[in-house]
Amino acid sequence: MASSLAHRTIRGIAWTLPTSLGSRAVGLVGTLILVRYLAPAEYGEVAAAGIATMAAGSLTTFGVGIFLVSTPDVSRAEVFHATCWFLATGVAALAVLWGLSGPIGAWSGAPGLERFVPLFVLSTLLDRVVYLPERMLVRQLRFRRISLAGAFADLAYTGVSLAGAALGAGAVAIAWGNLARSSLRFAALVPAVEWREWLEPHRLRLATMARIVGYGVNVSMASIPTFAMRRLDNLLVSRYFGPGVMGAYNYAYNLADTPAVAIGEQIGDVVGASFPHMGREERAAALVRACAGISLVMFPLAFGLAAVAPTVVQTFFDQRWPGIGTMLLVLSVLSAARPVALLLTSYLYACQRPRVVLWLEWLSFVALIGAISTVGRIGTTWTCGSVGAVFVLRTLLGMWMVRRLDGIPMSSFLLPLARPLVVCVAMAAAIVLLRPPLLGLPPAARLLIEVALGGAVYLGGVLVIFPSSSREIIDGVRSALVRSAVPSPAGPGGLPAGAGPAPLDQGGECRIRSRS
Repeated sequence: MASSLAHRTIRGIAWTLPTSLGSRAVGLVGTLILVRYLAPAEYGEVAAAGIATMAAGSLTTFGVGIFLVSTPDVSRAEVFHATCWFLATGVAALAVLWGLSGPIGAWSGAPGLERFVPLFVLSTLLDRVVYLPERMLVRQLRFRRISLAGAFADLAYTGVSLAGAALGAGAVAIAWGNLARSSLRFAALVPAVEWREWLEPHRLRLATMARIVGYGVNVSMASIPTFAMRRLDNLLVSRYFGPGVMGAYNYAYNLADTPAVAIGEQIGDVVGASFPHMGREERAAALVRACAGISLVMFPLAFGLAAVAPTVVQTFFDQRWPGIGTMLLVLSVLSAARPVALLLTSYLYACQRPRVVLWLEWLSFVALIGAISTVGRIGTTWTCGSVGAVFVLRTLLGMWMVRRLDGIPMSSFLLPLARPLVVCVAMAAAIVLLRPPLLGLPPAARLLIEVALGGAVYLGGVLVIFPSSSREIIDGVRSALVRSAVPSPAGPGGLPAGAGPAPLDQGGECRIRSRS
């Protein structure tokens, strides 16, 4: 059972990771090209409009997704109740947001926000509908369909927004890109699920609705600060420093967070989905191994991005974006800390400790808002430092809570994390030392050389310092890729034998793929 579960976990990663990486790579290139057509102020305004609309949608999910995925015997009547509640609350929240878009723009220092809201409202409504059949696909562990739809939708966003900006549409091209992404996901995922599974009419009963709403209280209370930590900081930056600075900050945040979103979240979701199927001791051991394994992948991406940040800025940005290099350098720590925190959260949910997650998320959110509103107001570098410090402390606090509740020593986490960190320091030092002799080359050539050098130093270091761990990961992924074409024996309901529903998105519900 354990080996079968481990294989399904790695195979899930093998399905989701390549498509996510490909679409994210294209999206990253498109984002860096898009910056040439937009000024920081107009980008800040469209980003503020997108974040405000996403907040209205994401903060009113009320645990519906978790209910649908984690309740194995949910009936069609209960699914219909969840659908009605989910759609009604979404429409109401977006209507309120649309009506208040003017005052929100004035408060946040982005008065142009109002003109972008209608397109974002429409795309969010489409996402609201898509979310329900998508949860049905998650129940069936049909990750391939979900990942392919997400990848092509991201490509549609990149193509439409870049083409619109190149043709002179300005920042509204980003809003049209979001609508294209939502429309493609709608077309790909809604027909993939038989409509009766989520929309078959039943008589609405107050008791059933109350059970569904009550189930999601703890999840919603935890998802609100999780979402706010990654989105509402933009509005504070806009309020304190203006939409132009917020545009640069949002760009730097998106770039710094790209490794965590493209790789860390994909690995964390699939690994987290396996936790509920393990015994207590097996789950604890798997958590320690997963944290060590994910650090091997995420640490070099995070600290490597910080090391090449000055060259990235020289390659893709012009004088209209001052200070973005320093922001990117400081914020890159996000991609090191956040995936580990995601694994800890998934573990706590699997251990049936949602209240612990609730307190962790709210403490982190209060700390972030407090840090930005005090120390962060000194300047944007202090703001970025506050964000990075809070995410690191949040991860350490999660480790401490796991130690306190389950007796797993913090050294079991920190010592394995220290080894790739040492190699990353050597990698960053090599890049910095190489930079002066390369100053005569074009920035793009210097960037390629720095990335190649950093990759070579890191790969050489990990193979020397901990060869068994690195080879285990490589062999496991290779085996899963080779065997993934062989279907698993089907269990009841079309699931692989021994599988159950995968509780993805435990802390986030409607996951937002970008901050703009």
